[in-house]
Amino acid sequence: MKNVSLNLSNEVSAERIFSDQAKNQEQRNIGREGLRSMLPKTERMAELLGLDDPSIVQDVLRGALLDPLAEATSTRGKRIRGQLVTLGYRLVSDTPASVLATKQCGWCAAIVELIHTGSLVIDDIEDGSSVRRGRPALHLQFGVPIAVNAGNWLYFWPFELLRETELPVDKIFFLYEHCHRTLLRAHFGQAVDLGAPVSSLPQHRVAPVCLASMKLKTGALMGFATILGGVIARASEGALLILDQFGQDLGVSLQMFDDLGNLIGKCEPAKRYEDLRLSRPSWVWACAAKSASSKAYAEFCTAVGSLPDAHKLESWSEAHNLAERVRVYARGYLDAAFRQLKERLDSANVRWSKRAFEDLRELGEEIAVAYG
Repeated sequence: MKNVSLNLSNEVSAERIFSDQAKNQEQRNIGREGLRSMLPKTERMAELLGLDDPSIVQDVLRGALLDPLAEATSTRGKRIRGQLVTLGYRLVSDTPASVLATKQCGWCAAIVELIHTGSLVIDDIEDGSSVRRGRPALHLQFGVPIAVNAGNWLYFWPFELLRETELPVDKIFFLYEHCHRTLLRAHFGQAVDLGAPVSSLPQHRVAPVCLASMKLKTGALMGFATILGGVIARASEGALLILDQFGQDLGVSLQMFDDLGNLIGKCEPAKRYEDLRLSRPSWVWACAAKSASSKAYAEFCTAVGSLPDAHKLESWSEAHNLAERVRVYARGYLDAAFRQLKERLDSANVRWSKRAFEDLRELGEEIAVAYG
C-alpha cells in the first residue's frame, strides 16, 4: 500500500535513540498527512473493498470510520510501547540502525500504538468511561456503534501495515502469528477483567487473578513490541523469546504503577478509583488482599463499596500504607524485569548493547515516575 500515510510521526518519535538524520527519515517514511489519508488510492481501495468504484462509499467511510480514527489518534500518550520497538531493536542489533531499519522501527512502532489505541477505545466503552486523555471518550463523540467498529478496525489494520515494513516474507508471517497471539491474549485478559468482579473473589484468589489479567493484557502487547524490534534486528529465536518475556514483565510493572496512579490521583480526575469502583482487577486490589487480614480486607471491600465517597477508602489506605505497598511491589517487579533480562541474555550468549540496556532502564524509570 504505497499510498498509505499515517499521522504518527510524533507518536513513534525516537529522541535519544536515533540520530536526527535517521529520525527525520523515519518521519518522512511514516508521513504527516493524517489518518484521513490512510485510505489507499483507487486501485488499492478496489482490492480491499472488492468494489469497482470505491468512491461510492468513500464519503461514508470518512464520516463513519476515518474521522473517528483521526480523533482517536489525535492525542499524544506516552508512547511507551512504540519506544520499546526501537529499544528492542537496538538491544540485540549487531549494527547501527540503517535507514531501512529506522523506517521499519517507525512503522512497527505505529503498528503497536494503533493496537493500543484500539484497546483504549473498546476499554472506554466497556468501562463506561467519559474521558480519555483530557477529551470526551470516542463513544461519547461518535456513538457506541461507530466507536466499537473503529476500535475493532484498529486491531485488523496493523496486519496490512506489516506488509509495508519491507521485512522478508517469512518474518512478516512470523509477526502475523505473534500479532494474532497478542490480540487473542488481550481479549482473554479483557474477559477476565469483565467476568471476574474482584470483590466477589475469595481473598486468596485476588492477587493471582489480577496478575493474570496484567500479563494477558498489558504484558502481551509490550512483549509483542519488543519482538517487533528483535525481528527487525534479525535476532535469533532464543533472543526473541527473551525479548518477549522482558516486554511482558515490563508491561506488568507498568500496569502496577498505573494502578498506583489510579489510587493516588496521578490520572485524570474522572478516572480516579475507576478500576476499584468497577471491581476490575488491579494491583491495588491485589496488595490489599495480600497484606490484610480477612477482617481488614472485608473492611477494604466495604470502603471500596462506598465510592464515589472516598473517605473510608482514603482512611483505610492511609492506615494500611496501601499506596506504598503497591509502589514497593511495582518497583520490585520492575527491577526484577531488568535483572532477569540481563541474566537471560548472558545465559543464552546473546550479544547485547549496554547503551540500549541503559536507555531501556531509563524508560523504566520514566514509567515509575509518570505513573507512581
